[in-house]
Amino acid sequence: MKLQYKTTDSDPLSSISVRRIQQPYIGQNWHFHEEYELIYFLEGQGMRIVGDHMSNFKAGELVLVGQWLPHLWRNDDLNTGGLSADFIVVKFKSQLKGIDLFALPELSTMKMLLHRSANGMLFSTSCLPAIHPLMLQLAGAGSVDRIVHFLRIMDVLSRQTDYEFLASHDFTLPTEVTKESRLQSVINYIFERYTQEITLDDISDVACLTPPAFCRFFKNRTNKTFFHFLNEFRINKACQLLIGNERQIKEICFDVGFQSLTNFNRIFRKAKGITPSQYRSRYRKMHA
Repeated sequence: MKLQYKTTDSDPLSSISVRRIQQPYIGQNWHFHEEYELIYFLEGQGMRIVGDHMSNFKAGELVLVGQWLPHLWRNDDLNTGGLSADFIVVKFKSQLKGIDLFALPELSTMKMLLHRSANGMLFSTSCLPAIHPLMLQLAGAGSVDRIVHFLRIMDVLSRQTDYEFLASHDFTLPTEVTKESRLQSVINYIFERYTQEITLDDISDVACLTPPAFCRFFKNRTNKTFFHFLNEFRINKACQLLIGNERQIKEICFDVGFQSLTNFNRIFRKAKGITPSQYRSRYRKMHA
């Protein structure tokens, strides 16, 4: 799989692309495109990478991704459970069929929203009572109704104050597809082999670079060292397993690629601020 500049399937009768997708797995490539993307998950869980941000996603997640910002969502790990996915994805440009709609004074707050989305925005679930029915209506709408529901959604989101930026503000947008394709190869390798030991020589060979050149390349594209990224990836996988089944923490430690329980506990606590057992306990109390 390679990173791609993706063009949205265009409909000559529609200025906004809206799709509701229901499928067993999500295995999106690391990709970017000119369009803004609003994605809302009704069902599903897995891992999300937006720019240099990595975390787990679950049902009820609503994210707005800015233009050219690389991203992926995946739930194709058979060990995590919750494999089915049901989500609505909306793609649109700043100009709808050549009309700069967001330049209208009445829509200035929406234009500010698009500006903020450059780093990706994860909205609080507090907006879902208003957004959920609108997204369902949008997914089934056509013609004029599609524009009306879309603007209503954008209006609600433009007035939200409870959201989280995903990619860091110093994340650099891609300038060359070839560099992002190289990063995609690295990400794919991690997804396929994170349960095994991955050495610097191994991953440098995947990227077709010398180890020093790879370290510079990876830090430049992700704002993280490779092993920081790999540990973060494994910890997020561990979080999915901690809340998804009853396996012992020692088993989970080795299942996600750590070679030492002590090391796993130390890195987990540094990343999450609590121990793996406390993480599982807090989740159970919240969902009791």
